[in-house]
Amino acid sequence: MLVLDGWSSPNHRSIWNFTILTPTRKEYIIQLSDLSADSHTSDFITEKIEAIINCIGPSKFAAVVSDNGTNVRKAREIIQTKYPCIKNIRCISHCINLISCDIVQHSFANKILKKVNILASFFRNNAMAGRNSS
Repeated sequence: MLVLDGWSSPNHRSIWNFTILTPTRKEYIIQLSDLSADSHTSDFITEKIEAIINCIGPSKFAAVVSDNGTNVRKAREIIQTKYPCIKNIRCISHCINLISCDIVQHSFANKILKKVNILASFFRNNAMAGRNSS
């Protein structure tokens, strides 16, 4: 499986990582690139993905996994069209992060978080609270 993601560094560089995840759950960073000078179109991302696939061999990949940005989603679709055996998968971690961000913006979540923080602070600051009472 090929997993990719891009992010901006504190100095506004566009850093992308391409990681291979094996069936035995080993992870290998195959490429870490500063792509700041390039426009991140779907065609450009497709070229980056395809270069890695062709270097290693299309038969060794079951899927391409990434976030759901428009450009990256389109690149995954292009790859799946060219290589039907390589599935187009949206990253569940990114989905959970987006959902979590939406949830904590609601007022009920703020009330719950305040109560959780009070409880956590109590246990962190009270030596007797963490002891077994039996």
